[in-house]
Amino acid sequence: MSPVYWMLLLVVLALGILAQRNPIAVTRPNGNYTLRPDTGAVIILTVILAAVSGLRYWVGTDYGAYYKWNIAEWSVVWERILHYREGGFSLLVKLARTVWDDGQSVIFISAAVTVGLYCRTIYKYSPMYLLSMLLYLFMGEWQGGFNGVRQYMAAAIVFAGHRLILERKLWQYCLVLIVAGMFHSSALVMILPYFLFTRKADISQIILLAAGALIARFSYGFIFDLIGGYKGAMLNVTGDPYLNSGVNILRILVAFVPVFIYVFLCKKDGLTKEQTFYVNAALFNAFSMLAGMGSTYLARIGIYTNAAIIIGYGYLLQLIDDEKTRKVTVYLTGIMFLLYWLYSLRAAGIGSYRWVLG
Repeated sequence: MSPVYWMLLLVVLALGILAQRNPIAVTRPNGNYTLRPDTGAVIILTVILAAVSGLRYWVGTDYGAYYKWNIAEWSVVWERILHYREGGFSLLVKLARTVWDDGQSVIFISAAVTVGLYCRTIYKYSPMYLLSMLLYLFMGEWQGGFNGVRQYMAAAIVFAGHRLILERKLWQYCLVLIVAGMFHSSALVMILPYFLFTRKADISQIILLAAGALIARFSYGFIFDLIGGYKGAMLNVTGDPYLNSGVNILRILVAFVPVFIYVFLCKKDGLTKEQTFYVNAALFNAFSMLAGMGSTYLARIGIYTNAAIIIGYGYLLQLIDDEKTRKVTVYLTGIMFLLYWLYSLRAAGIGSYRWVLG
């Protein structure tokens, strides 16, 4: 694996510790005070993560496609926006190439927007900043943007607005999804969490999600027909291995780790609204991955659902009363997620890193 990733991990550890040990008091809209990580360290870390992502050169299977992406006329941009054909990304491409007519400008600006939204959301809402930034790496959300550029940008937009679910602001959340859908239409499926994440995280919720996952797992034909109807072109179910190839079982097991922690180690009574919200996010993520385990195409919903785990893991650990058990859980899962990160870098074909600067 490239030394760049090891150095980046050390940078995240150093700046994450610095940010967390020097918190700043911030006034909330309701007048109460809250502590947030040191802004300077957060900004520096965000810039470094965005730079490493945006200055890569032919790293990622989709790099070439996005590097060559160009929009000749502004009329094409407006037509795609008007007909809701993922015109947001067309607008970004046109603006990027207007500033600097080179494919690297598209790569860099896409990375800056995506990483910036993720890091800002973690900064605002994570109860354990360092842990969340490590999970941002380890769970694949950062390097995932090397391949699925548009979908991870859409996921970053949804992530930035995910707290609107907790605040029960349906129309504002729908607006967020509409904007995200302008970069990748799959973002629209994230309307489901609005009706699930604020429910009580009890056995009935687990049964509901498990039943939904099983129904979805054996309804691929119907789901593919719906997607094809929305896109206006039927999917090639028999000829496209991307639709039918199964997901690596390791991804499913990793998704269920927070569920196992909640079921076996956490208290179930007296949860705050935020704790309930993020526990449900963990449950939804796991069962969504279970539903999509037979199709790499459908399993990409994990791009959206994984994001909430980055913040939610900290709230989950709050529910472990025994301090020794909590520390052991942090260390064991941290090692496991690190190993998963190293594996996923190789599996995604991005273990080697090249700078655009040479």
